Amino acid sequence: MLALGLALGSIVLGHLLLVPGLQADTTLVDANLARALAQPLSLRTAELALAACVVLTAVAKHWLRHNAGTTLALLATGIAAIDRLGVLPRAHEAWSRVDLVAMRPQARIDGAEQLWMVHEATLAALTVVLIALAGFASLDKRTTK
Repeated sequence: MLALGLALGSIVLGHLLLVPGLQADTTLVDANLARALAQPLSLRTAELALAACVVLTAVAKHWLRHNAGTTLALLATGIAAIDRLGVLPRAHEAWSRVDLVAMRPQARIDGAEQLWMVHEATLAALTVVLIALAGFASLDKRTTK
């Protein structure tokens, strides 16, 4: 249950509250520096979610006593791995190649925004899978046999 809470907490606290708040705060630094400062935080929270999903996969068979729980835990681990190892590095690289103050070049900004939307979609899918796992955890273990 702790791993499930850690995974959901890293998504909600890190990706939905801290990172957007850090990127939006451009009063003391410009937008390019704000995005660069938010990059390590988003990578660490994605690593926390991935580690928690790996732990969930390891304990899902004994904890949930239902085959669908193990499948959902594997799916969550795959989504978290794709997000952390594939999508996030490419999105941060794409954002590092644009000037957010001058908003140029527009083609690269559009590409970076598309990659960021893919990142947000993977976070949404991961959240849905983790909430489904929480639903399986709340079921009575005697009725799931």
